[in-house]
Amino acid sequence: MTRKPLKGIFFDFGNTLIAEEPDKHLWEMAVVPLPHAVEVLTELKPRFRLGIISNTVGSGDAELAAVLERAGMLRLIDALVTSRDFGRAKPDPAIYVEGARRLGVALARTCMVGDRLDTDIAGALNAGIPGIWLRHSSQPPDPGVAPTRTIVSLGDLPGCVDALYTQS
Repeated sequence: MTRKPLKGIFFDFGNTLIAEEPDKHLWEMAVVPLPHAVEVLTELKPRFRLGIISNTVGSGDAELAAVLERAGMLRLIDALVTSRDFGRAKPDPAIYVEGARRLGVALARTCMVGDRLDTDIAGALNAGIPGIWLRHSSQPPDPGVAPTRTIVSLGDLPGCVDALYTQS
């Protein structure tokens, strides 16, 4: 089955683009991009609209934008949605609908990349879009959530996206 051409890619923030520090607010964290994060965003940017959908508690859109600027990533991101400011969190499909609206692309033309099966991937699947799981070595699979694809490094994402959208 051939999918509609991909126009936008959503990313989770913590442990997908930036190394998350448990029990710290965004403004307290040392901003350390995961390996390949900036390079992959730079490679994908000419072909896709890029967005972030992030579940946050004490931080909103402005705080996330400030951290992305510190990480050198803000220039690569077209839209972002934080659960604190939007009022709904992943896995609620409404946050993906809002992300697509902010990106200016049809939801059906997007996919989600994230490290959490229960929020990022389950939410994407609930919204009817592919979910690409960035599986860290310590994460066990969840028999209740079947990601569309699994990668073990962000560096694998461009090839994964190409394979996902050119298969027939």
